[in-house]
Amino acid sequence: MSVGSADIRPPTRGDLPEVVDLLNTIDVAEIGRPDSTAEDLESDWGEAGLDLARDAWLALGPDGVPTGYAYAGDQFRTGELEGDVFVHPGGGEPGLASRLLDLVERRAAEIAAERGYPEPRLSIFAFGRNAAKRALLEEAGYALGRRVLRMAADLDETSPCLEPPDGVEIRPFRPGVDERTMRDVMSESFADHFRQSEEPFEAWRRRLVEHPDFDPGLWSLAWAAAGAEDEIGEQAVGGVIAYDHGDLGWVKGLGVLRPWRQRGVGGALLSHVFAALRARGQTRVELGVDADAATRALEVYERAGMNVAHEYLLYQRKLPRDRRLS
Repeated sequence: MSVGSADIRPPTRGDLPEVVDLLNTIDVAEIGRPDSTAEDLESDWGEAGLDLARDAWLALGPDGVPTGYAYAGDQFRTGELEGDVFVHPGGGEPGLASRLLDLVERRAAEIAAERGYPEPRLSIFAFGRNAAKRALLEEAGYALGRRVLRMAADLDETSPCLEPPDGVEIRPFRPGVDERTMRDVMSESFADHFRQSEEPFEAWRRRLVEHPDFDPGLWSLAWAAAGAEDEIGEQAVGGVIAYDHGDLGWVKGLGVLRPWRQRGVGGALLSHVFAALRARGQTRVELGVDADAATRALEVYERAGMNVAHEYLLYQRKLPRDRRLS
């Protein structure tokens, strides 16, 4: 790859294939296979509030080939902003990652100032074995906040079949009916999660229900039957959100209300969606889980046949109240 000063500009929709190619090149270097799709990037670029002209950057080498990509966002609406920096593993302009990181930080500080967050923070993930990215973040003042494990399972006839406990029934998600129920179940299930979101409902719906790979057959809710636990009527006590990305099944969210945990609800939801993916011809499924507060969750995933595939590190730093772009 050519070495020289990169031209950095906002990406356009027409750049999407080249950005996906760049991300997949990085994926292959990190985990040994492509892991990025045009559908996922389209979904990211379509998130409510994301402005490509202000919130993302594409770096082009002297030959016009993309050498880097970065973005800043505010999905959680809690004062914890997210961003990322991707640089081609083949080299390129020395210092490009630092230039992109500076743009991300400046834009994140702008967003925080616009929304009045009193103590904003910026969070960026790094693949556990990406020493260069870890060094970049640590030298820029970021501290390691969390470890996130990527769990994986091969889907075949030997995959465990876990049934829900007595009094609980797993039912398909009903488009146009269950959106708020699913969102409420997930919000309550993750109330004590370190990245609990205050994302508005419409933004949540747009990001997940309007995703290009949305399939209601891969979303399910667990309902407590009438009279169970002295409840009157029915109550949604858990839910699972998953996608079939073609080369990979991905569990985006698995949540169980606290009073119903450790009863087999989560394992049954996982087993249910694994069977649905397998019926579609999918052979592999993955998900991410917080390694620092997930001992029991890991047990659920392991009982469902999953194992740790990779580790990602979440780095965080405080942002100044206002650090506007020049």
